[in-house]
Amino acid sequence: MAESMPDSRSGDPGSKASIGRRVPAGAPEQSLAKIIILIGTPGVGKTVIGKLLARETGFTFLSLGDIVRSRKLHKGFDRRSRSYIVDERAVERRLRSYFEDHRGKGIVFETHFVSSIVHRTRGMVAVVLRLDPGVLARRLRARNWPKRKIWENLEAEIIDLSLYDALEVLGKSRVYEIDATGKRPGKIVREVLKVLSRKEGWRLNSTPNWIEKYDPILLSKRIL
Repeated sequence: MAESMPDSRSGDPGSKASIGRRVPAGAPEQSLAKIIILIGTPGVGKTVIGKLLARETGFTFLSLGDIVRSRKLHKGFDRRSRSYIVDERAVERRLRSYFEDHRGKGIVFETHFVSSIVHRTRGMVAVVLRLDPGVLARRLRARNWPKRKIWENLEAEIIDLSLYDALEVLGKSRVYEIDATGKRPGKIVREVLKVLSRKEGWRLNSTPNWIEKYDPILLSKRIL
């Protein structure tokens, strides 16, 4: 699977880090899960939100794109998709060791897929970030991505691919979903902390239904 490069643009700086903080103000005093997987289609804002969430909780931020490049855990660069081809077995081994070594400090791991590289373990949850496909298309165009690559990611968002992936690996009780459309990063982080503190897991009626808003065939003609 090709790994898209994370967006380095900064977002809402939010408040100063609160190292000892584990839940938002006013929420019950509970501990957060020690491994927070932040998953979503490329372009939904995972890198910005992940860094801000890590700063707010005092956790360590880890990006799939960063470890693939820095540790050379790839099988080469795909010029057509402009992304590295992830060596999934090597990444899986690296993550398993990293999670075990850094569990006590807390980890926010940003990725666009978890199957084959993440194994369910104690203290692990996933937060799926969603984004309106129209907004996502504008963001990916701004990155000058090829039309085919843009459409592949829009299609993945429309069919809930990241959500399905997270549910398959972790199950409903450990998966949460946030619609990031039209929200500033600071607000999204507060929502993430709030749902994690409730520990209620994923519910069917929480999923945005992009099919009701977009006809995939018409949308693909606009993009391709």
